[in-house]
Amino acid sequence: MKIDKATFEQHVRFFDQGATIFKEDDEGSEMFIIISGLVEIRKSTGTSSSKILTALQKGDMFGEMAIIEKQPRSASAVAVQPTKVLVLNEKLYDSMIGTNPDFARKMNKVLSERIRRADAIIQNIMTTNRQNQLWAGLVQYAREKGVATFKGNRVSITEFTAWAANHLGMTDKDVQAILAQFLKRGVVDYSARGKEEILVQNKDDVVLPE
Repeated sequence: MKIDKATFEQHVRFFDQGATIFKEDDEGSEMFIIISGLVEIRKSTGTSSSKILTALQKGDMFGEMAIIEKQPRSASAVAVQPTKVLVLNEKLYDSMIGTNPDFARKMNKVLSERIRRADAIIQNIMTTNRQNQLWAGLVQYAREKGVATFKGNRVSITEFTAWAANHLGMTDKDVQAILAQFLKRGVVDYSARGKEEILVQNKDDVVLPE
């Protein structure tokens, strides 16, 4: 990514080791490109604690959403080594998008990666929610319609799959996939009668693994 010397010299900034570049919830009007050094992006998890979301190095960009969305910072940025950055305000950002193809391609790549990571997080949440929903339904079904044994309630996989489709709105494929995960994790077991039935424990304290 090529930047002319005058622009570079005018907008370069230095941060000492341990310096905060910006804080979570700050109003932001600049983004940053790391020339040298190392920056951690940290998310607050309490009054005096934080979680490191990612570590960025030479060539990486951060803080761009403050320019694009004009929203407060969603996390803090801290220089963990002496760090030099190029600082872009909205005017310079717009100019470089329009005149610097390398920069525009870099921004497209960065934003695309952000979207992919967000999609992965959303998918993980949706998967976890479906598993929790199916588990609650399975426990209810086992108690109401299962066959009681000393080890738990026997449940027909075929009958439960049909019940889940009607009561939980899940497809047969989704139910089968989640049940396979439960079996793999040992949350449920096949009954002694074979793989057409599963055994759900008669316990209220069974915790679904994450």
